Amino acid sequence: MDDMARYQRDAQLEPFPRELLDEAVRALLSAVEEAPIGESGFTLGDEVIEDVRLVKGRHLAAGARYRGEGDGFVVDVHVPMWNRVGESRIEVVGDAGGHTVGLRVELRMSGRRLRSLRVTGNYQGPKPFRGLRRVKWECEVRAEEWWSALAPKTAPISLRVVHPFASGELRIARRKDKRGRWSVRMAARYGGRSLMRPLAALGLLFVRGRVRRALNEGFGKAVSAWNSEVPGMVERGLPERLEFEHQIKLEAVSREWVEEYVAALHREIEKLSFHKRRLVEGGAGFGVRLLKGKHIRPGTGYRIAFADDEVEPLDLHVAAWDFDGRNRIEFSTPDDVQTGWVEIDSARKVGAVRAGFAGEFEGLPAVTAEAEADLGRWWSTGALLRVSAAHPVGEAGLTADRAADEGGQWTVHVAATVAGLAWARHLVALAGLLSGPALRRSFRENADAFAEKWNGAAPGSGPAGQAAASTLRALLGR
Repeated sequence: MDDMARYQRDAQLEPFPRELLDEAVRALLSAVEEAPIGESGFTLGDEVIEDVRLVKGRHLAAGARYRGEGDGFVVDVHVPMWNRVGESRIEVVGDAGGHTVGLRVELRMSGRRLRSLRVTGNYQGPKPFRGLRRVKWECEVRAEEWWSALAPKTAPISLRVVHPFASGELRIARRKDKRGRWSVRMAARYGGRSLMRPLAALGLLFVRGRVRRALNEGFGKAVSAWNSEVPGMVERGLPERLEFEHQIKLEAVSREWVEEYVAALHREIEKLSFHKRRLVEGGAGFGVRLLKGKHIRPGTGYRIAFADDEVEPLDLHVAAWDFDGRNRIEFSTPDDVQTGWVEIDSARKVGAVRAGFAGEFEGLPAVTAEAEADLGRWWSTGALLRVSAAHPVGEAGLTADRAADEGGQWTVHVAATVAGLAWARHLVALAGLLSGPALRRSFRENADAFAEKWNGAAPGSGPAGQAAASTLRALLGR
């Protein structure tokens, strides 16, 4: 007797064009083929990431081997076969602290079209109980059959997962289309194995209803997400760049208040005192030491040492300091992994604030960025912020402009673009296709979070001098 539990549901799905799938697969293959990896490592502009490298053969030639190493893990990749218009196979083995994962990817193309994709794998955990910490899986997508005019005899999409004590499988078949939508049937089987089979069968008698409700809920959410996202994906296709737009409401601040605030902040910085070349009443999280010169004069140097030893110290250099003219502070880590600067044209009547950065950012080397806030134009034309960033794999830009000014609030239009360069342009296109809505949602949420903080602080609602003193206290952790 078959003691496996069964589950079956039908759904109507928005169709995904075969041509778009093939285009996405070709973009991924192009990104992999054009990736700048060699024996020395992964090249990003003038930087080389040595943790990922080619250890044998030529890139993506049959027999090529790669190794990736990080904090406590090692990944080995073998390419027994590569043909972007035929059959390719990639084998991956990864280990992290005794947790071992193996993958085998088999891709079959018919020229420029995807024929099938099969992924098999296994996981083995460390001691103790290694026998129980073991899972195998296999997944297959037969695209040629899914889009075939003749209904396939078997499900073109399948997934099977096997544990020593349990197993489950999922099959998805396409039936006759209705009203321009795919008619899809999902069938699942799950149950115990080996010694757990009778116990699992008994347990299912009591929890079958709960399991079915959970499956119904999960299946319903998956169908809803597919039908809401796919039409937009089809309309966008593979975009050359990612574009984001959003409008936020900010409490308005007068130009006079901002000018008073900047002037007061300039004076508050000058009032800071040092004893034996150390900042008096510094924050508990870091200390500031005067390296050379007199406090806040051109040529003066400082070092900020943080209490957390894992955070690099920061060196500051005063390039210019003038209440009526240019002010510029430059910073760098001791090894110049990160460098940057901030400047204003005048503390008495500030017109523009500019900043620049170069170095490693969020794990990416060779990042450069510049930003300019034109306060002089903000209260006239409404143009304020321009930010540009560049990396060997892409470019990004951000703008903020005032769209309206009503009832003591600014309506600010925020826009951003991201474009890939060289091999990464394919990945940016894929990100736009697959994650466009999620990325746009994240952009809106971040913009709204900034607006909430701005409005919560109510800039301009109190005396500018008091606000400047509070800002400095917050920066120093007092």
